Amino acid sequence: AEDTGLILDIGDWVLQEVCFQAARWAVAHPTAHLMTRVNVSALQLAEAGLLQAFDDAILRSGVDPRLLCVEITETALLRETAATRENHAGIRERGIQIALDDFGTGYASLAYLRDYPIDALKIDRSFVANVTDNTQSSRLVAGIIALADALHVSVTAEGVERLEQATLLQQLGCRGAQGFLYSKAVPPEAID
Repeated sequence: AEDTGLILDIGDWVLQEVCFQAARWAVAHPTAHLMTRVNVSALQLAEAGLLQAFDDAILRSGVDPRLLCVEITETALLRETAATRENHAGIRERGIQIALDDFGTGYASLAYLRDYPIDALKIDRSFVANVTDNTQSSRLVAGIIALADALHVSVTAEGVERLEQATLLQQLGCRGAQGFLYSKAVPPEAID
């Protein structure tokens, strides 16, 4: 979809769906302050119409933008353009959080963490998979957590499948996790 450009239409549709679902959850659970995350591809992030797509989705759904978080990959930042910078700034200006997904697997420089303010780092599952039995992996994860703490951003470990992983991640100071240990992917109506 990204190679053919279809990701732009798919991304707009996904954004609409995510915003409507986030709005439904906000109404159903008004005190929970549930954050809903949506992936945005590198092509979308560089697209001049991205902010209009966000504005339309937020307006139509009525969702509070502070309940949204955009996940982008390091490689999305490698395609740095004026539109990428404008979109990044515009997303933040709308009160939407930004998470850097699959952290540690791309080719991005740490300078991107300085130049593109983010709210969360997501530790890639490749580091989490053997965090309990590989000293190098656990040290890298500990370093990423320390880096996130120093930058005052939250951290989420991806691909947590075993209790031992979750326990070690908590001991290392990781406060967020996602993976099959908690739930497999389910349709929105099953979340409640």
